[in-house]
Amino acid sequence: MAGGSLVLLATRGSAHVAIDSTRISTQGAFEFGEERMLAPGFYQLALNDSDRVDVILNGKERMVVMAFSGSPLQGHVTVLQSAENQRLWRYKVASRETQSVQETVAREKSLLDPLDHRRILYLDSVERGAVQSKERLLQQLVSEDPNSYFAKVVKTGAAIDRSIPLGPVVMASIFDFSDASLLRSSIYDKAVMAFLQSVNVVSEEQMSNAADTLLRLASRNADCEAYMIGHLVDLFSAYGPQSTVQHLVDNYLAGESPRIPMSAELRDKVDRLLQVSIGATGPDVSLKDTLGTFTPLSKLLTGHTYGALFFYSSTCDHCHAQMPGLNRIYAEFHAKGLEVLGVALDDDRTDFRPNIAQRGLKFPCFSEFSGWGSQAAKAYEVKATPTLILLDGQLRIVAKPYDAQALEEELRRRLP
Repeated sequence: MAGGSLVLLATRGSAHVAIDSTRISTQGAFEFGEERMLAPGFYQLALNDSDRVDVILNGKERMVVMAFSGSPLQGHVTVLQSAENQRLWRYKVASRETQSVQETVAREKSLLDPLDHRRILYLDSVERGAVQSKERLLQQLVSEDPNSYFAKVVKTGAAIDRSIPLGPVVMASIFDFSDASLLRSSIYDKAVMAFLQSVNVVSEEQMSNAADTLLRLASRNADCEAYMIGHLVDLFSAYGPQSTVQHLVDNYLAGESPRIPMSAELRDKVDRLLQVSIGATGPDVSLKDTLGTFTPLSKLLTGHTYGALFFYSSTCDHCHAQMPGLNRIYAEFHAKGLEVLGVALDDDRTDFRPNIAQRGLKFPCFSEFSGWGSQAAKAYEVKATPTLILLDGQLRIVAKPYDAQALEEELRRRLP
């Protein structure tokens, strides 16, 4: 890592914007410029762009001291000074351990006789115990400082989960969409999605009305409002209905005096997203295999009824969580006409092959080893990992499942 460039990024929902950078000395030390007060929220440290680690800056702690013993950063971090980040990383470690238990249980269950009820019940109890242990730790961490930023995000997330069945009015009462500190965390996007999921949809017009409500709730803060309009455009371009995208453009962004000024960046985003929205024909990009050979997507899907693109990173825990499900999907649906293509947004080869071997990936994987510079990711407007895109044999985009479970449900309808 010595001599490398380290970038500090600010979080805005699911997006991360570079705000500072520094060089790592030959002794491995680094610090960011002059002392300044940054707004409370989640930030990221990025090494070589794709190797990223979360950090909380809360305004109350004048200094955060972290040490890294290797790469990937998130697997080699020690927080030396910062109660906020010590709590954060204690929970992250516990989450990783719980995930490992769940993956082990899932693997063993897949090999068991379905009638071996005693062993299945035992494995269920092991998994349940791991999850309960993680939740107890989380409550302990929150109780250590109930007024911390970490506690605020955790408690808000729990309130969101409880409120989804109660409808959008209750959701709006428990989450402040104009709170810029919440915008600086992934909980903001979760709240937007939860609000939309809580709407009892009968017509497409209801989704447009829901988008109007979210923009009104965010309008008390300019940063929140600006982020909200862009995020809603992203969401409805990805999942539909397209009429709501048009509603947002027509009612907020278009004309000589738009209600929300549309930056050149947002205008370009709207144009590009519509090109890869559901129903559009996806770009016929070429994917680079493990031998360095580029093959057009159309050729890779020849003879297949559907193709699932899985954009991931070899060091991404959320991506790892989807891999057992994708393996099962590949095993069940490949013979029915499905191809699964993994596209790793890795910066180099270090973790690419080891991840495939460690996770036992059965489907073919590709990578340009250019991180977020991946031409395939750019062509399909991929903004986060993991991302799933389902194509038909003619490259038409037919669905953008949220996760492996949603992909499986989609395939059961299409490939019974």
